[in-house]
Amino acid sequence: MSSSSKVVVGVEEVGTAAAALRWAAAAARRRGAALHLVRAVPYPVAADAATAWAVAGLLEDLEEAARVTVEEAAAVVRAEVPDVAVTTAVERGAPRPVLLRACEDAALVVTGRRRREGRRWAVPGLRLGSTSLFLAAHAPCPTAVVAEDAPVGARGVVVGFDGSPAAVGALEVAAAEAEAMGEALRVVHAVHLQLDPSLAVDPGLCEQLREDAVRRAREVVRAAVQEVVAVHPVPVEQVVPADAFASDALLDAARGARLLVVGSRGHGAFLRALLGSTSHAVLQRAEVPVLVVPDAERAAAHHRRPDLAASAG
Repeated sequence: MSSSSKVVVGVEEVGTAAAALRWAAAAARRRGAALHLVRAVPYPVAADAATAWAVAGLLEDLEEAARVTVEEAAAVVRAEVPDVAVTTAVERGAPRPVLLRACEDAALVVTGRRRREGRRWAVPGLRLGSTSLFLAAHAPCPTAVVAEDAPVGARGVVVGFDGSPAAVGALEVAAAEAEAMGEALRVVHAVHLQLDPSLAVDPGLCEQLREDAVRRAREVVRAAVQEVVAVHPVPVEQVVPADAFASDALLDAARGARLLVVGSRGHGAFLRALLGSTSHAVLQRAEVPVLVVPDAERAAAHHRRPDLAASAG
């Protein structure tokens, strides 16, 4: 796996970000990269001119508390992974633009996903914060989202593949991760046919169409895997379920895995969409760490638009 200068981690409270912090430290070690811990301090808003003086003092207090938090996080990493270089930063601004700027030259950006069960404001089925979704949709480097309750004793790397350019990039990243982790790779290509209702009168034809679709999918996966394992020689299992939605197939295959890798968008995504529906569903529902790999077009567009980080409030 190619090395890069840093792995960026968005730090919240150390206790609620421990899993993401440790996962990021291990990822930095695998890459031979430094770990860069970032804490954003949003600007307090003054109610009026008379209270503006108090806001300035409050901002200083918030920054001091943020520095304590990132230094505590850095101490955890230095104690547990002493061979990884650690740097810290506290920046004024909302988390989304601060982290987007930080990961411009990064190999990876990592965020945590907190438990929300039992909170009155929690929305069923929505477990991921807006910052993680924003980075998965906009970051020019891969975005990892690590749940607090990731499974213990997990094995294997799972990747979603549909033959799209984004999926090819995700497969390459997943194979590299599997090689670095010493894990096997499971490649999942779900086949979900939208058959004309009139074909229901001919079950034999429907079954033949499904078999043909599965066969073509297996051929596409086999060709892509052959190219990737020539560079990253890892054991590979190919999974091509029929009549399955991609997100459901990936979540099923990733139970007990160390990592689930998806492209930011596949064949089913809208042309201008930055994050496809499958990636979005997987991020919301997965119990394992998820790595979202951007396509080359997004990375190029990011560097053509230096205003994005400034406007992502």
